[in-house]
Amino acid sequence: MGEYNREIQEAASILSRSTRASASSGAGFSAESGISTFRDPGGIWDQIDPMEAGTVEGLIRTIDKNSEKLVPLFLNMLDSFEQADPNPGHMALAALEELGILQIVITQNVDNLHQEAGTSNLVEVHGNLFQMVCMGCSRRKGVDRRSHIKAVREKLLAIKGFDLTSLLTLALNCDICGSVMRPDVVMFGEAVKDLNRAFQICLDTDTMLVLGTSGVVYPAASFPREAKKAGASVIVINPTENAFGDVSDVYIPMRSGEALPLIVAQIRKNID
Repeated sequence: MGEYNREIQEAASILSRSTRASASSGAGFSAESGISTFRDPGGIWDQIDPMEAGTVEGLIRTIDKNSEKLVPLFLNMLDSFEQADPNPGHMALAALEELGILQIVITQNVDNLHQEAGTSNLVEVHGNLFQMVCMGCSRRKGVDRRSHIKAVREKLLAIKGFDLTSLLTLALNCDICGSVMRPDVVMFGEAVKDLNRAFQICLDTDTMLVLGTSGVVYPAASFPREAKKAGASVIVINPTENAFGDVSDVYIPMRSGEALPLIVAQIRKNID
């Protein structure tokens, strides 16, 4: 098990005794699948001002006035999301759910990888890029990640002149009302999704795994502290920092994709 054997065993012991365990995952968790974070050096917001692409109004304005600036960013993002696969951390969370230990995952990530790994009970507080919502009638529709990306890339590369009208052809149209559908993700200025449910999970959980989050994005950064106040054990897994040192019972300075499979293996060993 290596350098952090004691921490792995302690985390496995806590989870083995849990009946209402939860997990809270952030951008660092998906970064292990090759998806660039937004806030870290070299991330999306280093490449473009958030006000130009992070709000509906800013995105429309940038498409209309300076669309050529967005095209390379769109293509890089498409490549990143297309090439990503669920990492061993995603698979380990699904295994913990199968074992009856992990009851729910709260995630800030929008990439659909938790679902693809097999997690069935999920709260996506920032939405999902591959769930579309109609801007006319609010109908929702899921799309297959890779086939949708392929179709969008083909359309993008076929565009001759980049303006608002041409780039709108990238969007799906609702088959009920015909209006444009957008990815059902939270942009700046929009309300976080299912927030009441997320906070209720914090109150109900007896153990919270905190995975790959820097602790700077609120309200998600408050989830571990709310869980701790309600009496839960808090296990933080992050290779670079423990942003929750004031409330964590166990800190494992490893990548989630390395630590979580070791924890699952130790739990299985304890069961046997």
